[in-house]
Formats: sequence, C-alpha cells, structure tokens
Amino acid sequence: MLRSISALFFRSLRADSRSVWVHASWLLFLIVIYVAMGFAQYRSQFFGAPGLQFFQSVVYTNAVFVTLLGISYFSSAISEEKEEDTLGLMTMAGIDPLGILLGKSTTRLFQVFVLLAVQYPFTLLAITMGGLMPPQIYAAYAALLAYTILLANVGLLCSVVCRRNRDASGLTVLWTIGYCFVPMLAYAGYYYLNYGNGAQNPRWYRFVPVLSPVLNWASQTSVFGELYRVTSTGYQFSLTPQLISNSIGGLAFFLLSWWLFGIVSQDPAPEVTTRALVPRKIGYLQWFSAGRTWDAALIWKDFHFFAGGWFGLLIRIGLYTGYYWIVCAATYPWYEERKTRHINWNDVTLGYQYFVVPLFVIDCVLCLSRVFQEEIRHQTLPSLLMLPRSVPNLVYSKIAGCLFGLLPGIVAVFSAFVLLIGATRTLEDQYDEPAAWWLVANLILFIHLSAMLSTYLRWGAIAMSLAFTSGSMIVTGITIEMMRLPYPRNNEMLGLMAIPIVGACVACHLIVLLRLPAIGEK
Repeated sequence: MLRSISALFFRSLRADSRSVWVHASWLLFLIVIYVAMGFAQYRSQFFGAPGLQFFQSVVYTNAVFVTLLGISYFSSAISEEKEEDTLGLMTMAGIDPLGILLGKSTTRLFQVFVLLAVQYPFTLLAITMGGLMPPQIYAAYAALLAYTILLANVGLLCSVVCRRNRDASGLTVLWTIGYCFVPMLAYAGYYYLNYGNGAQNPRWYRFVPVLSPVLNWASQTSVFGELYRVTSTGYQFSLTPQLISNSIGGLAFFLLSWWLFGIVSQDPAPEVTTRALVPRKIGYLQWFSAGRTWDAALIWKDFHFFAGGWFGLLIRIGLYTGYYWIVCAATYPWYEERKTRHINWNDVTLGYQYFVVPLFVIDCVLCLSRVFQEEIRHQTLPSLLMLPRSVPNLVYSKIAGCLFGLLPGIVAVFSAFVLLIGATRTLEDQYDEPAAWWLVANLILFIHLSAMLSTYLRWGAIAMSLAFTSGSMIVTGITIEMMRLPYPRNNEMLGLMAIPIVGACVACHLIVLLRLPAIGEK
C-alpha cells in the first residue's frame, strides 16, 4: 500500500511542479507579503504596532485563500477521477481505497503546507517590526494548519459523495457557509442565555448550566475568530477549541470518506447527454427534471447542467430568503433596557447587504467559471464551435443560461440595495459615494477573472482570481494612501480608480472571446 500511495503522491506532485500556475501562485503570495510589509511600514508613521498590522493582513489572506482552495482544489480530488472514469483503472492496478484517498488528498494538502511554509520566514519579520510576540505567530499558523486539515478532508468527503466537480464544489460551499455561521449563532445563543432575557426566563434557566459551556465552546471553533483572538494584544498560546475541533473534525471526515468510498464511489459520473435524455419521473421530482429542450438550446443546457435547473433555483430562493430571516433574528433586540421589542430595519438592511453581496458574487463565480472549463475538460468545445453561430452568440447564450439560474440572487441584491433602502435611507445617500463604485468594479473584476482563468487553469481559477482582485484593491489603496489626500479627495480618487478596473473587465471579456476559438482549433 505504501508503494501505491507514494506512486500517486509523486505523480500528482510532478504534475503540479510542472504547472506554471502553481509557481505563479507562490510568487503572487510572496508579492502580497512584500506589499503588506511595505504598507505596514508606511502606516507606522501614523499608527503603532506595524508588525501586528502586517501579520494580520497576511494571516487573513491565507485564511481566505485556503477557503477558496477548499472550494475549487480539495473538492475535486476524487470527483475528477470519476469524471475521467479512471477509478476502475486504479483499482485494477492493486490500489486499495485507503491508498487512493491518501495519495490524492495528501498531495494537495502538502502543496498548501508548502505554500504556508514559504511565507513563514517572512512573517517572522513582524516581530522585529514591533507589536507582535513569537507565540502569536506559532498560534496563528497552528490555527491555519488545523483549518487546512479540516477543509481538505471536508472537500475529500464531498468529492467522494458527489459524482461531479460542480456538485462537490457546491456542497463544500454550503459546508463553508455553515462553518462560518454556526459559531456566530452559538455566540448569539450564549450571549442571550447569560446576558439577555434568557438568564431570567424560567423556560431557559434550568438549561443555562448545560447549554452555556457548550455554546461558549462552539462559538470558538471558527478559524476567523481564532485569528482575531491570536492577533489581539496579550494573547497566550493554548490548546483552543478551534485547534481541537478542526483537527478531530478533519480526522473524522477522512474516516467517513474511507468508509463511504466503497459504497458511493464505484460508479463513474454519468454523461451529460445521457442524463439529459432520461427525464426523472419519480413522483414530484419530475417537476425538477430537465424535460424537453427549449428553443434556445444553449440557454436550456447551461441553466440545467451548470446553474442547477429548477431545483437549484428553488435552493437559491430558500438560501437568500433564509439569510434574510437569520439577519432579522440576529438584529432583534433582546436587551432588558429596551421595553418595546421591534426590528430595526436599518440594521437589517445593512446586515443583509453585508452578507448577500459576497454570497451572490461567489454564486456567480462558481457558475461562470465552470461554463467554459467543463466544455474544455470534456472536449465538447470544438463541436460547439462548429455550430452555425458566432462565438459571441455562443458565449452570451451560455452566460444567459447561468444568469437565469442566478435570478434569485439578482432579485435579492436588488431588494437589498433598492427596496430595503427606501424604508431607511435614500438612494442618493447610498450611491453618492465614489468608493462604492470602486468596490462594485472590483467585484465585477473578480467574476470576469474567474471566467477567464478557468480557460487556462484546471483548478484554482477562483483562488487565483481572488488573489489578483485583492492585489488590485491593495495596490489602489496603497497608492491613494501614499498620495496623502484628505478624505473627500481620497474618496473621489477611489471612484476614478474604478475606470481602469472596468477596462480590465473588458479586457478579460475580449480574451475569453479570442481564446475559445484558439482552444477549439487545437
């Protein structure tokens, strides 16, 4: 078994070592570290503890980057073998399920560990810059390693259970959202039981001694909360709930993947054409089947097989609506000093905007990055380009199919920024800020970069596009900061920075239109 594990490990390692994009991602992260170091050094003229600011920017960037890798990189470990129908060949070669799981997942985990190890010597410079102690660095990287282990094994489980990369990525996204929200809800419950009306409520009083420690422990299991505590002044290294829960959870998910591998991973992924020609007629599920092809065949195809179809549309409606009610519950005042209990619509609007925009952008990126990647991977792009239709017509038809599936998100964003604002503030107050247009331009750049890089990269297009977008935001912010403009001029300059960012979006769009015919000719 060791020989089979090492064979898969070194095969994947050689393939990644020959990839230009892997080395480009490492170089990009080093550039981010240097930029963050220079920015922290510059801000030290006005604020103290530049080393702490530098280290905070590095560890939070790592946490976000690892999260995106879990969505696109870890979640395709086994599902890509199912799509290529090579699991049977591995089994015939004498590799048992444990060897396949270890060989496929260990390589990806090792690559991320190398990425973190490359940064570690540079982050030690934060100690000399001031505001940081060595135990804080050790604790932050221990938290990142435990989170990486957990996310890698969650992606492995989703890859084992699902037959396609897109299904595994979607399931990983749902788990990641739950991972971020469960500690927040646990903290809200802990605060309510101990400092709100729950402490005096007879129905809850007898459960306080039992629920309070559990909720307090669960509220400390998020890596983002742990990084916030680690980078706070006076932190002492200890074995925290985040380290324990993430490490044990990673082991549990790996064992569950091993147990389920022989049950659900033997069947290869079905072909899209076969799935499309056999509608499901099991009770009420026939309402969610693909059915007959529409007159706009490409829109029908991408709506059902990339955006999730009617079932995906229903899931998105429930997700965006559920977030709205979660925000309403989170902003509901439970304090004794408030005699009248009512919902503060201003807080609800701001909270919903804070969550719905990133959720919609991630949903767009997941759909649009797969539109061309799946065509290239399954070698159906040449046949598609042979149709008597222009390349822009093909591209816009495929995008329209995805946007039809993303319609609940579009309505949610429109409601958050137009309908809900009308009850609390005017539209002029919301859109008169030039910095808001700069932020919108960066979000649009993120979507366009993901679609463009998906035609170059087999995996990691989302993470790379986020890295480039973050670099754009950091560079523009540092440029304006170094100009030492007052706040009104600073805000206006951010609005002007949106113009070249929109130009970059147009360039990405044109690159996709030119690259697809070149790939089809190959």
